[in-house]
Amino acid sequence: MNIIQFKSCLRLLCCILMMSFFVACHKEPIMLNPIAPLDIGLKKSTAEGFLNKSIVKEFNAVVSVAYEDDTIGYNCHFVAVDNIPELYMYDYAHSDVLYVVKGKTFRLLVDAKIGGELCCGESEILVLEGDPLFVSIELSSNLMYIDLGLPSGTLWANCNLGAKSPEDYGRYYAWGEISDKVTYNWETYTFYEDSVLVKYNGTDGLTTLEDSDDVATAMLGNNWRMPTKAEFEELLDNCTTTLTTSNGVNGYMFIGRNGNSIFLPMAGGREGEGLLSMGECGFYWLSSLYIDDADYAWGVIFDANTIYTTSYYRMYGQTIRPVYDGRW
Repeated sequence: MNIIQFKSCLRLLCCILMMSFFVACHKEPIMLNPIAPLDIGLKKSTAEGFLNKSIVKEFNAVVSVAYEDDTIGYNCHFVAVDNIPELYMYDYAHSDVLYVVKGKTFRLLVDAKIGGELCCGESEILVLEGDPLFVSIELSSNLMYIDLGLPSGTLWANCNLGAKSPEDYGRYYAWGEISDKVTYNWETYTFYEDSVLVKYNGTDGLTTLEDSDDVATAMLGNNWRMPTKAEFEELLDNCTTTLTTSNGVNGYMFIGRNGNSIFLPMAGGREGEGLLSMGECGFYWLSSLYIDDADYAWGVIFDANTIYTTSYYRMYGQTIRPVYDGRW
């Protein structure tokens, strides 16, 4: 089948962030009044030509405020502005209100789904001191799905979630969490409260991530999701795997029987605040719970010698390679 590929470049202009009152405690964040209007100039090329407002009337984005010790995501909706070419405005009537703490350094991370493609970017390191703050963020992505000729017809993304290229590691997520963060342990894990798992705990009957807890679905839309254990095993059984280096990045090339291929980089993983085995191992999450012990979920591990599925503590931060269920 034909592969649809998008190349994009977006400019996000966050105009005049002003506040009425200030506090210095992250537990009592201040509303940016407003972070809106967020103006996005859309410049995006496709095989069919220039992608503009005649094609994309609106889209959703997750705008995250990333502090050194925490990351908080906000769901935002953008709509095309009449009479202004390629300009989209933040629709705060149908979006979360964004909050930022005065005096704390942060970055703005943006994940937008536009025309079926994930576009992501981040700002420079910022600090809000009370003066008007202008932020510019360039969003770009080359995300597409690849048909590897698998028996099930499953289509695999060509790069990791949050990545801008096949060699880019992307972002790291704990199993079932829909935003990345600084520290990966049980204390920061979403489904762990008072030393007890409160969801996917072996007694609630849930053995596969629900859509609301699948970060690929949350970021890319309903046609995208994390792969299951069975789907990765199908990938492994029906592809030739070759240890290789692509643009200076170590990883494995999975070559389908139809000749198409995807590259999975050895991105390492996150535990605590550390990044482990980068360039030496790949650790990828799957959507399946390890039913023999609910502290664990299924994932993939590979190094220079082997590739196989195994179980990991759910609180670890690992990369994700999405799969696609629909068509653009």
